[in-house]
Amino acid sequence: MTKVLLFFSYFLFISIGTAQNFNPKIIKLPEVPTSQDFSFLKKELENAQIVLLGEDSHQDGNVFEMKTKIVEFLYKEMGFKTVAFESGIYDLWIAQKMIRDGYDVNKTFSNALFSIWGKRKEFQSFIDFYDKNKSDLKLFGFDYQITGTDGTHTLTRDLFDYSKKNKFKFKFAQDDFELLLESISISGMFDEEDISFSQFTNTLNDLQNKISQQQDSEEKFYWHQTVKGLIELGKDAFHRKEILSSFSTTAVDNIRDKQMADNLLAYLKQNPEEKIICWGANAHFTNNMSSINHTVIKDFISMGSYLKKNLKEKVYSLAAVTAKDSIFIQDKWHETTIQQNSFEHYLKQQNVPHLFISSDQEEMKRVIANRFFSPITFTEGKLNELYDGYLFFQKTSPATIVEELNIPVITNVSTSIIKEAESLENSEDATVLDELIIYSVRTPYNIIAQVIESLEKNYPSSAFSSNLHSKVNAKVSDTICLDFEFTAKQYDHGYTKHEYRSVKNLEEIKWNVLKDFKTETLREYHGLVYNSPIQYADFLKKRKFKKFQLTLEEIKKYNNEDVYVIHFTAPRKHSTYTQRTYLSNYSGYLYVSTKDLAIVKIFENWEVTEFPEAFTEGYKLQGSLADFITKKYTAESTTTDFTKIGNLYLITHSLNTVTGKLHDIHNNKKDFTITVNSYWSNFNMGDGEKINFKKEVHLFENVKYNPTFWENLSKAVK
Repeated sequence: MTKVLLFFSYFLFISIGTAQNFNPKIIKLPEVPTSQDFSFLKKELENAQIVLLGEDSHQDGNVFEMKTKIVEFLYKEMGFKTVAFESGIYDLWIAQKMIRDGYDVNKTFSNALFSIWGKRKEFQSFIDFYDKNKSDLKLFGFDYQITGTDGTHTLTRDLFDYSKKNKFKFKFAQDDFELLLESISISGMFDEEDISFSQFTNTLNDLQNKISQQQDSEEKFYWHQTVKGLIELGKDAFHRKEILSSFSTTAVDNIRDKQMADNLLAYLKQNPEEKIICWGANAHFTNNMSSINHTVIKDFISMGSYLKKNLKEKVYSLAAVTAKDSIFIQDKWHETTIQQNSFEHYLKQQNVPHLFISSDQEEMKRVIANRFFSPITFTEGKLNELYDGYLFFQKTSPATIVEELNIPVITNVSTSIIKEAESLENSEDATVLDELIIYSVRTPYNIIAQVIESLEKNYPSSAFSSNLHSKVNAKVSDTICLDFEFTAKQYDHGYTKHEYRSVKNLEEIKWNVLKDFKTETLREYHGLVYNSPIQYADFLKKRKFKKFQLTLEEIKKYNNEDVYVIHFTAPRKHSTYTQRTYLSNYSGYLYVSTKDLAIVKIFENWEVTEFPEAFTEGYKLQGSLADFITKKYTAESTTTDFTKIGNLYLITHSLNTVTGKLHDIHNNKKDFTITVNSYWSNFNMGDGEKINFKKEVHLFENVKYNPTFWENLSKAVK
């Protein structure tokens, strides 16, 4: 043990000594570069056919804007005409076809790309550039993931249509396949309840062979690569075992990176003269990882390494790097120390807005500590082998969400969901189901089908604001250690829009009990940022509700109106059906108005069967509870009440309860319960009082206690 420590100390001394004498040639850039400032790239990229344009984080808006300027320079000055994104190959193919057909470029990008770009204001400069030059540019997606807003549905529909045209018959139902893709994409797990892994892979392999026999065409190329990617995506989900670490990529990403490289190389083979710009994360664009010895990431094989091995100097990897000393998590900036004598430490000391360093120089052939693969953990690596060049940003600014985009649904299916439900037993797909459900006038499936059909009529689909009053209570072993209430302004984008959550600004807070429980932000409490279940409940998704077990229990009076009482049980335990990160048995009751076919009350229950290790970090306890450092949920329940105001049903009350156990280092346990009881009022329809996501107020330190306010509120409640 001593020898190992001595060796490590000696190695660290040598490494630090080398970093202290580090003095590469640099090119300084102004804070706001012009096209002329990038002229050095002409010599740097003279042999390049593919430029891998990376980013340290997907959260830095000003990096997006700088990358757009570089893309524009490469297009105008060096003839690069394909822009390939770290987004779905199928989704970008559809986007390119839509743009060719005259669809709005902004909305198309927003629908096709990962939202970290497509729905960010700072990415708008790229969209504007592409819109102006769309007749001369091409799009490509090199990722195997499904990234479009309605991706799993449209991909499934188009794939089955293409297969039918080529006389290929699937061995499983179209709806089952779509739900499996949704499970893989959203929950990251391969759900074998309807389609086994062997069925999935064997069928898609057969389809891929069938596609290979078709005549060469754009359609053949994209479906061949898409299906190949789906096989690998399924394999990844089936075999994946997550590694908990601070690193953005690990060996569990190897399947994905290999397929991303395969997609890009296949595109280049189809377009051998094309000059391509790739837009994605630094970590995927690494040239050579052999100098990285850190246990967690040393076995990671990047997309860039495959490209470099195949194309040599035709590939150029340009990493965007920062020296940020803090990271934004849960409304607060947390300090992340820059290691002395690291590459980032050197960059920060230069004290310039931007600089460029080429790896084609002796000084870069050093092993120096860097933070390229994690926002907090430094590793040592050989700079000239990792990337061909480095573009440094002294400052970064967080990307901001585009508030409103009316995203078009890419579909040419107009069949009513009610007819679909009623005719299911006559469809070809029904022959592969384990059981046949006959839909009659008053089956619960028919009722829910009509509820879904009536969502736009019964619930707000446009923005509005309201006042929120909530009471929060936390008990540990039947002792109240936290009790407070607050009021806030809330801004909703509408219950039927899935892209946006509600936004809240704290106004007043009243502490009743504050004992042994440190609390800083609303987001520490489950349920406080929970949007309308109308937005997210899976029993209200037209392709999925048929999978739920629904039972019409009775018709009874509720608030002097007749309601159907429907019991539901989810068929699976994972988030694709439960909307929870933990595995659980999910069930409950729906009260549905017989008159309006609107849900007026929802009871939801989650019985936790497996709580993920990543979420066991405890609450911020102190005093007598300070030793209890981890938590596990055992159950959760939510009741949501809707009141008809005018012609629309609005949430006026919800009660969320979480129960679980706290654990100390000796595995001693204490029960805990947290309840959040919330009331909404003063609805202002139309745009209401708009609250921007960026200016949202969640921190308790930003609001004060006003006795007069609470006295008036108490009188109003009475």
